[in-house]
Amino acid sequence: PGARMSLQWPLLLPLLLLQAQPPLSAASSRLGSRSVHLFAFQPDLGPPDGESRYGVVIDAGSTGSRVHVFHFAYRLGRERGRPPYLLAGESYLQVKPGLSAYSAEPAKGARSLLSLMELCKSRIPQSLWSRTPLVVMATAGLRLLSLNESNGLLREVRSLLAGQPFPVGAVEVLDGLDEGVFSWLTVNFLAAGQLQPATGAGATIPESSDSFGALDLGGGSAQITFAPTIPTMRARRRHGLLIPHSMGRSKRIDILSDPAGHLKQLSLGPASVWLYSHSYLGVGLMAARLRILGGDFEARLPACLASPCLPPGYSGRWRHHGAVHTVSGVAYGYGYAACRSAAARFLRAFGVHAPRGLRRRRFFAFGYFYDRAADAGLISAKLGGAARLLDFEAVAKRHCRLAAFERARPYLCLDLAYIAALLGSDGLGFESGDTLVLRNRYKDIELSWALGAMFDILHGSYS
Repeated sequence: PGARMSLQWPLLLPLLLLQAQPPLSAASSRLGSRSVHLFAFQPDLGPPDGESRYGVVIDAGSTGSRVHVFHFAYRLGRERGRPPYLLAGESYLQVKPGLSAYSAEPAKGARSLLSLMELCKSRIPQSLWSRTPLVVMATAGLRLLSLNESNGLLREVRSLLAGQPFPVGAVEVLDGLDEGVFSWLTVNFLAAGQLQPATGAGATIPESSDSFGALDLGGGSAQITFAPTIPTMRARRRHGLLIPHSMGRSKRIDILSDPAGHLKQLSLGPASVWLYSHSYLGVGLMAARLRILGGDFEARLPACLASPCLPPGYSGRWRHHGAVHTVSGVAYGYGYAACRSAAARFLRAFGVHAPRGLRRRRFFAFGYFYDRAADAGLISAKLGGAARLLDFEAVAKRHCRLAAFERARPYLCLDLAYIAALLGSDGLGFESGDTLVLRNRYKDIELSWALGAMFDILHGSYS
């Protein structure tokens, strides 16, 4: 994909302090160990004016590396209470494969980011290069590697960036919980400015009805993040810390019995919000595809794979993390039912489970949720749309018929059946009639965790 510059929707962002409370477990979390400075969204404002400032986030994902160049206008001499920052637009570029595909050649992996740096230089005035913060945050692709492999890649990236004109901040693996929370922040700022805090000490931001949940399906992991209902949080305060539970099988549970560490209280000025965020490593679409086909990620060697998600007589090759696998269908059993059963077994093995009360929440779904819905004709590839779980199930059944098989898109049956299983009773527990908003960008800003992360980065660099 080429670069995209988006300036049509200026977004005004008043500065607020977001103080993250310590996490409920010892899990490493960027948000759990420091304050994050947040900029609240207000829509429908005039054209940007003021001093230009930029910030760069490189998202080193499992299937590709993406650069987000955010352009802000800073209002000097602002009046008391007026927002200081105007988000004027974003430039975006992706290169493939992701860094994790270069685990055996880390220097080559680092060089794959050079085209992203060229975009930064072309979009940011040279006079501002030395004042533009840049961070690299890797997600599931590097989480799935060994520590030596991921450290080797990050070391080479740091070395490459040392020769670039931008001040480099973090070059690290992003915690999965923070990835979910940052995505939630992006969605709720862009969608409707949901996070305007109430006034008065101890005020609580409306949690379920007035905010959107975020569902992100990447190549290596999946995240679900939402604000639990107020009654649930009152119950938590009565009962104390969360109670660990067995992750051995998929089941519907109450948030109170979820493993400690997935619930976080965030404070925005006088208001606060509780967020539930769960990141499932290894449950992303490409990682799941490998396992459903019968592969083993840890082996990372070429293999002969067969699956009821591919039709009889099919044979092809699939490259994943540097290994080229030979894949084929099975003689009997091809179709939606067998493929969905294989996906369900995979989800049970990973302990994916359903928090209670999802039907009372509105969710944005992006990443591969959006991509495969567009591929199947369920939504507009340009504009996105909305779809129910039953719509995903219907389109999966249609594409898993032998007559509908497309050699150019051999994994569409598998991918759609997996998404239906992940969203449904075998996974996160959405009901058939539940509707998801499917978008890959909103108001010309990419829907991802990157904007949520930028709130902290920008203020920390300029304050």
